[in-house]
Amino acid sequence: MRIIALTTVYGMLAASAWSQTQSDTIFCYHTNTPVSVDGQATEACWETASWQAIDQVWIPYGANMKEGDFEGRFKVAWDEQYLYVLVEVRDDSLSDDDPNPLSNWWNDDCLEIFIDENRSKGDHERNCNAFAYHVSLFYDAIDLNASGQGVNYKNNLVVHMDTVGVHTYLWEFAIKIYSAAFNLSNPEASRVMLTHNKNMGLAIAYCDNDETTTRENFIGSMYMTSSHANDMYRNADFFGLMILVDPDYVNSVPDDYKKASIHISPVPAQNYLTVETSAGDQAENFISMITITGQVVRMEYFTGNKHTIDISDLAAGFYLLKARSGISSWTGIIVKQ
Repeated sequence: MRIIALTTVYGMLAASAWSQTQSDTIFCYHTNTPVSVDGQATEACWETASWQAIDQVWIPYGANMKEGDFEGRFKVAWDEQYLYVLVEVRDDSLSDDDPNPLSNWWNDDCLEIFIDENRSKGDHERNCNAFAYHVSLFYDAIDLNASGQGVNYKNNLVVHMDTVGVHTYLWEFAIKIYSAAFNLSNPEASRVMLTHNKNMGLAIAYCDNDETTTRENFIGSMYMTSSHANDMYRNADFFGLMILVDPDYVNSVPDDYKKASIHISPVPAQNYLTVETSAGDQAENFISMITITGQVVRMEYFTGNKHTIDISDLAAGFYLLKARSGISSWTGIIVKQ
């Protein structure tokens, strides 16, 4: 057995509490400064991003792991070129048994990052409809090819892992995003640049091997039923929804938003939001506001062409807003200052 010893200690991360299971929707915020992939998480985007937990034991399903065996959580950010992922792992033993990265990779300690570029869902076991990167302690990134064999996609991402505390490791990734047309012989032909309001599928998992030559536990970020607990590597139906958000884009109020039959102002807002519609005085209108964790904080019905909502009691941050007026609807991100 190859045991990986990491001894450089930079101190524990400031946050000590682990968040809850990944919500169905993650709002992934744009960073104006590219992330330096060094395992240090010094960029401003990591200070403001929310932690998501890796706490669902998929294999053995629903098992209680012994204390200190594993804990994990992650954050995400993006710019036009990369999806950035930060993962903090507490694991009391790191191991890699097989010297061949294309052999039994799931039985070694590794991080798994599941990405569906356009959230099309469906099968991806032997195609590139989605990717299941199994990232080893040596930074190999293995997935299956069309023949069902392992292929190393290590050039699709940049990764660095460093020790930040006792049995605590920080993984930092910059991941290139590709469409289903990905071809290993010409990857850049299918490279996708990231944009505001893009929907993607995402889940994170960890293969934990402590004392044997096989995977002992498989822990993920999404709740899974027992019948689908090991389906992520082949089916993208179960990936969580991730929405890319550029706060600067939101604050600028694009022209198509200004011309919509539903107009919401001011953007950003402080104490009140005003909804104006052009559907007529008798139209039935509806508006709701949802936090990034999925909590509905406002839900109001109204008639008439103008309605004001008091949001003075809401915490500053980003909210998903849904509005409907007659047959028109609008969904977007609202900034509350």
